[in-house]
Amino acid sequence: MKKYLISLPLAGALGLITTPLLAGGIVTKQNASTDYFRTLNRQAATDYADIAVYNPAGIMKMRTGKYLKLDAQFLAKDYTNSIPGAGEFNQDDPSIVPGFFAIHKEDKWAGYITAALVGGGGEVDYSSGNARSITIISSLLGVPFSVAGSFPQQVEAKSIYFGYTIGGAYKINDIFSISAGARYVTAYKQYTLSADGLPVFGNAVTELRDDADGWGGIFGVNISPNDRWNIGLRFETATQLDFELDVRQGATLLALMGFQDGRKQREDLPGLLGIGASYKILDNLKVDASFIYYLEKEATWETDFDGAGNSYDLGASAEYRFNSKWMISAGYLYTNLKVNTEQIRSLPEEPKLDGQTIAMGGVWTPAESLDFTLGVSRTFYPDQTDSLGITYEKDIWVASCGLQWKFQ
Repeated sequence: MKKYLISLPLAGALGLITTPLLAGGIVTKQNASTDYFRTLNRQAATDYADIAVYNPAGIMKMRTGKYLKLDAQFLAKDYTNSIPGAGEFNQDDPSIVPGFFAIHKEDKWAGYITAALVGGGGEVDYSSGNARSITIISSLLGVPFSVAGSFPQQVEAKSIYFGYTIGGAYKINDIFSISAGARYVTAYKQYTLSADGLPVFGNAVTELRDDADGWGGIFGVNISPNDRWNIGLRFETATQLDFELDVRQGATLLALMGFQDGRKQREDLPGLLGIGASYKILDNLKVDASFIYYLEKEATWETDFDGAGNSYDLGASAEYRFNSKWMISAGYLYTNLKVNTEQIRSLPEEPKLDGQTIAMGGVWTPAESLDFTLGVSRTFYPDQTDSLGITYEKDIWVASCGLQWKFQ
């Protein structure tokens, strides 16, 4: 009985566990590359191989040849749940996220392959518990938060949505190019809660995991009206994801309530519309602006976030090239998540909060065939307090590096 009472709230909690990395929608994330972390605005870019994710039609503005790019992101994540009478409960486990981009570019056509984060992105570990475990224990024992927070407890959550894309681009003329790609998404979410020494119920551990995969399409248009302006358009279809539940502990008790291995719950990766524009003020100075609109209301979510959205990102950046070897950049991005206070409360492990991100970095090109990229960023989130008086806080720093090879 003790496992049943502790496990029951977790079944619903598993519905939308994600560890967001900076910008993006409620589920979808945009931080696929190091170049993203040095600018935050890649929707109209036509320079490095990561544009296969952000502006695939813009590949036709690159030089003919083959490109291979490898990136790695280190994310320092500090999340805190401040609970009245119980104190602060936080986690600071970092995440490391890879990215891979490959392009073969000819005069009139190009092919590309990418493997990058599209949602989720890591794990959290509240080693002393958090708002979820404390409210469960408080309800279970009929005690205030101050007492519930005194028991040894731990909450762990993991989430990875990775996308593998293959596609191509075609040059119509010097102004217009188009692209199309197919993306396979594999996703999993895992949740573990443990509590020890509870009166009557003793020790309890619950572990659940959801897995899903699906296909989606990505289409793009690049418009270059002259040598100064470039415009990138991107549309991603929704990816249908039917998560299948694996109850790893407490299976018998959960099955009594209908939570059995093999239970399916749909939670699509939403589609999006992205537009970016770049303008060369000088030959060595370029500015960019971008807007991404997440089509979350069109997606099917059988979770507490049903009805939330549509979120958006809005930002601008600048790049200055000193010479053929050195370039620096900086960017700003505002992320607006369309969720209400009760929906924020439903995911205390990683509360869905609006954010403002600043970034800077640069590119070093020691040889014509080699580029080293570095990007750093920080996201600022306003605290949010729910009707129970629980305050949710977040702070994220990112350092990312990348290496690109060019083969002509």
